[in-house]
Amino acid sequence: MVRKLLSIVALTLMVFGVQAQTLQMDPAANFHKTLIRRAPARVASLEGTTAYGYGTETDWQGLGVNASGVTFDVAIYVPAGAAFRNATINGINIPVLDTAMKDVSAWIRSDIYDDNDLAKATAAGPFKANEYFSVAFDEPVPVPEEGFYAGYTFTCSINYPVAMGAVYAENGILLQYTNNGQASGWGDYSSQFPASPLQVFISGISLPDYSISLSYVGQSTQLTNSTYSIPVDVVSSSAKAIENVDVAVTVEGKTEQKHITLPEPIETGLNKSASFIIEGTSPAEPGRYEANIVIEKVNGTEYEEPATGVGLLKNLTKKVKRNTVIEEFTGTGCGWCPRGWAGMEYMKENYPDNFIGIAFHKYNSTDPMYYANYPYLGLTGAPGCIVDRKIDTDPYYGHVDNDLGIAETFGILNSELPEVDVKAVSHWEQDGKAVKVTANVEFLVAPGNVSLVYVLTADSLSGSATSWRQTNYYAQYSASDVGNAPGITDFCKGGKYGSSPVKLVFNDVVISSSYDASSNNLGQSISEEDGMKAGSIYQGEYTLSMPTKASLRVATKSDLVFANVLVVDDTTGEILNATRTKIEPIDGGEDAVDRIQNSSSAVSTRYNAAGQVIAAPQRGLNIIRLSDGKVRKVMVK
Repeated sequence: MVRKLLSIVALTLMVFGVQAQTLQMDPAANFHKTLIRRAPARVASLEGTTAYGYGTETDWQGLGVNASGVTFDVAIYVPAGAAFRNATINGINIPVLDTAMKDVSAWIRSDIYDDNDLAKATAAGPFKANEYFSVAFDEPVPVPEEGFYAGYTFTCSINYPVAMGAVYAENGILLQYTNNGQASGWGDYSSQFPASPLQVFISGISLPDYSISLSYVGQSTQLTNSTYSIPVDVVSSSAKAIENVDVAVTVEGKTEQKHITLPEPIETGLNKSASFIIEGTSPAEPGRYEANIVIEKVNGTEYEEPATGVGLLKNLTKKVKRNTVIEEFTGTGCGWCPRGWAGMEYMKENYPDNFIGIAFHKYNSTDPMYYANYPYLGLTGAPGCIVDRKIDTDPYYGHVDNDLGIAETFGILNSELPEVDVKAVSHWEQDGKAVKVTANVEFLVAPGNVSLVYVLTADSLSGSATSWRQTNYYAQYSASDVGNAPGITDFCKGGKYGSSPVKLVFNDVVISSSYDASSNNLGQSISEEDGMKAGSIYQGEYTLSMPTKASLRVATKSDLVFANVLVVDDTTGEILNATRTKIEPIDGGEDAVDRIQNSSSAVSTRYNAAGQVIAAPQRGLNIIRLSDGKVRKVMVK
């Protein structure tokens, strides 16, 4: 049988920054990612009960750490709902891949971190591969009002024993494992792997005529006095099909009634889903506005328990260019990371105007590009990436169902209107040992609390020493084994990079940042208390030191070093916008803000808060009047 490696995803987990066990899918599995905000559980009726879970088919994929004798705990979270008010939990269907697994038990918990089980039962087998094994509890357990965790525990005899289904779901695969006495701790891998297909047997479910809830309410960014579009997902557990809903949307005390016919009726049954868009006219002033949404009627009938949710409207003063940042966790010792290299190179080549790549080599300390002063950003394995610090995903496959899907994931976020405009200039200091960066941030909506992160990246890094060579697990496979995936085939047998280790040229590599050794950002923090509002401009400065490690210093070419400025929302952690600039040879004497403004051919005159003309920036409020008549307010610290 040909071992298909189409869309392999393998991640090496990190524990306290130290290389740990590899959690990966069975290389024989086929795998694609799909962008799903929330996948409702699939439901099948069995023996007078309902099997609640994320799969009914048995064509499962395996997940593991490429070792036997490992103990796994696998769980899903089941939210409470009106249909479960008088229901009880009777047992669990365990999806079996490992027929010789031992110490098997099924359990129910209110708190996944608490070993106090609401119910528990052991299972002795016999187990059959690719079939469910049913475990019944001695006594039915009432469904907790706050929801519950359903899971199973076992010690494996094969390398990839944890079954995964075909859909992604929020809280769909919660997992921990213990190997050689070392416990990984619980992790939510729902964004990285498909949901566990385990099923929970529930009896006494009672469906009312209509029971609908808002499972997701998104946000909309637009100019003032224009059309907003808020995406909404609903989940229904109703005895009747739903064709339309009446929704009340309240913004700034003004309520609009919306009658929405669903694209397709929601079927009867438990946990049926639908999506639609709520549209309206945005307020006349820039700012952030809550949109309080209430589903008041279903099929024209007053809904007894109105479903509520809150969306967000962001009204901007103008449209500006967005640059989207992909931060990649990688390293030369990571054997699957050639996939990430291929994805990042593809983005750099095909999206040069909007793509900002930042590759932080933090996987193995023997890497000559290893840089410790950068946060993991929640990424638990390599290769991994996070796009605008919103979506953590694979740097090649992204979140869509095709090869090089990272481009589509990038496109989804790059199409959003940015809340800030950011420009920067930079120049060498201290005989090339440091770079001074000056950033101009214009807020198109009141900023809330934001921070400026400064990063130096370098292109075309390589070396002759063996430490520069990239480990390459793909070298053992043929192009057909990986489905002839573009870019990855280059690393397979016969490809131009088809050896392990392999010599590569590395781009977008972090060589300095405003983060300290504890991953605290030392760049500026900005809030509305600083007097910032829509239309305000903030000036920030930071000096970044060049690397002192000899091997990296020799490999770094001064004309291929770039300064990056990221504007990060302190509340959400998301990147609002970013810029990248080449480093100027010298400081030409003109102040940095003027250089930024003059780059658009507008001559400026600077005033202090008292209205006096000043020749250079002064601490406090600076007012800049441009020759085109525009006025900028800049806070200098």
